[in-house]
Amino acid sequence: MSLEQEGSVRKVNDGATAAARALEGISLGDLAGILVRRKAWIFGTAVACVVLAAGYLAVAKPTYTSTAEVYVDPRDRPIPKEDPSERSNVPGDGILLVESQLKIITSGEVLSRVVDRMNLLQDPEFNGRSGFIANIKAMFGFGGSDNPRLAALRRLRQATSVRRNERSYVIDISVSAHAPQRAADLANAVANAYLEEQADANAGFNRRISSAITSQLERMRDAVSHSEQAVAAYKVANNLVGSRDKLVTDQELTEANTQLTNAKARLNEAQARVKLIDSIESGGAPLESLPEAIQSNTIVQLRARAVDASRTEVQLARVLGSNHPALQQARAEVQDVQSAIKSEVKRIAQSVRNVAASERINVQNLQTRFNSLKALTQTNEKAMVQLRELELKANSDRAVYETYLAKAKAATEEQSINSTNIRLISRAILPEQRSWPRTIPLIGGALFGGIFFGVMLALLRSALDQFVRTPPKPSAERTEQSLSHAVEIPAVGRRDELSRLKAEFMAASADHSILLVRTSNEEALRLVALELARAVDECGQKAVVIDADLKNSTVSSRLRFDRRLGVRDILAGRASFREAAHALGQTAIKVIPVGVATLAPLNQQMRNAFLAALRQAREFGRVIIDGGELSMTRSELGLYALADEVIFLEPLHDDRLSDVSMFVELLRHNAIKAKVVSIDTTSQAMAA
Repeated sequence: MSLEQEGSVRKVNDGATAAARALEGISLGDLAGILVRRKAWIFGTAVACVVLAAGYLAVAKPTYTSTAEVYVDPRDRPIPKEDPSERSNVPGDGILLVESQLKIITSGEVLSRVVDRMNLLQDPEFNGRSGFIANIKAMFGFGGSDNPRLAALRRLRQATSVRRNERSYVIDISVSAHAPQRAADLANAVANAYLEEQADANAGFNRRISSAITSQLERMRDAVSHSEQAVAAYKVANNLVGSRDKLVTDQELTEANTQLTNAKARLNEAQARVKLIDSIESGGAPLESLPEAIQSNTIVQLRARAVDASRTEVQLARVLGSNHPALQQARAEVQDVQSAIKSEVKRIAQSVRNVAASERINVQNLQTRFNSLKALTQTNEKAMVQLRELELKANSDRAVYETYLAKAKAATEEQSINSTNIRLISRAILPEQRSWPRTIPLIGGALFGGIFFGVMLALLRSALDQFVRTPPKPSAERTEQSLSHAVEIPAVGRRDELSRLKAEFMAASADHSILLVRTSNEEALRLVALELARAVDECGQKAVVIDADLKNSTVSSRLRFDRRLGVRDILAGRASFREAAHALGQTAIKVIPVGVATLAPLNQQMRNAFLAALRQAREFGRVIIDGGELSMTRSELGLYALADEVIFLEPLHDDRLSDVSMFVELLRHNAIKAKVVSIDTTSQAMAA
């Protein structure tokens, strides 16, 4: 009898056969046949669900929902005489502000107004004293302790829903009630209560600002008075007289500077005329060429008389003799006029010199006055440094006081002005139809749900029938195998199956790979992989132990390789075979622990990475894969198909019914070599 026959000692039961057929798949024709045979289950379940839905529609109280629309502009409306630049700005596009209003609408402050205004404390729909649940509570004495106001507030909040319309600042306020008119009235009441709450909040904000500023105005007024008194006292102490912006000495210095500049200009002009006169006299030229002489009216008249006298002299000299008294008189008149011109010219020249002397004296006096004012100003400038500091402080205190005084007055006036730009744009109207229950969706959902559950029940019923059905007549080969399995093997012979497993594993090729799968979580079964590796090492050959038990990681924990690179890192693409294979002491055994990487859902790429690592492991020596417990083995990793042989380990004295034979038959059906090996878990060798 072979080792495979000795490992499979139990018969293939009916459940294993049914599960194997289920794993092989069901064709669409079989599925259609099952549904046709079980059509009564499907239609019966659908009709029952529709009847239940219709009964619910008949007894359920209808609910009507009415909606009011409120527009929330994130920009506040400017009050009269307000600077538009001083309006409050909302960061972003104002969506967060509008979203915050949704919470305000359903807040206790707003809904409490509606409870009081609509007298919901006396409404059985909202005060918690009606309805099936309330009646049950009252029957057992649990309904009287609830506060009616809290109950009304809670139910109104449950019946109220708010949402912001997409891409807009419009908020829909919907309220549900059993009566259409009641739903519309409550929706309008909630909208109006929200508008009133916003207006009261705005007035309260302005009231708090006005009170806070007014409480500080007296202190600011005293600060301004003290600052101005300090400025006045300092001016008196330092003899600083002047207006608010400029001292008298500064004004006098400015005027003296202007006068001195003008006097110096006039002096320079007078000295230039004096130099001209001196140059004319030193050159021997007549002084009549002076600009002042030319411009003098007296000189002009004297020259006119000289011309007339010279003309008369010429006329008389033609008619009379040279000694004629008239001619002599004419000549004397000419000489008198010329003498008068010379005297006038000299007088003009002397006048110019006198003006120059006078301007010189004036410049000296102005210079003296300017110097004295300049010295006084320099003295005052030293005192002005501290005066400017005092004036700056006084101006600052005055500006702050005036600003807050204006704000206090504005806040007081704005208490009666609602600057929030929120308005009701659509009042709630009577709903045309009820919002719940909806007849067509409920009946349609019940119909399709009943069909779905009917199909599930039909498939389940078919599976149960297949499970309890008598298995078909086996073939000749299966009959012979079943008979061989039916033969009881003495326990003494079965205790030696681990040694036989070692012998068969050593007799296989040098790159042979096996997958160990445990049917239970006993300690002895966990050590089989290490036992096989030790047997290979004792024969002087190489072995690779792969801990593919990603959940329990028995081999890794036993060898304390928990924190080393391993299978998880290979699957995640973070390590190769050489990096993940760790030598076990001085032996010829390589161990690939479970690894430390965090895995995503297993996919084909991970399976290819594991297959590549398995090929490299076969190049090193024999491969032992610990697949863990049967229920925990990751089938999506493809371990059953990757190994050359699958060995199911079960305890020798386990009398519980096992379905491992089903998996063996299924794997053999798919051309995968598989067998069951019973291990004596009480053996002292295993314990060691």
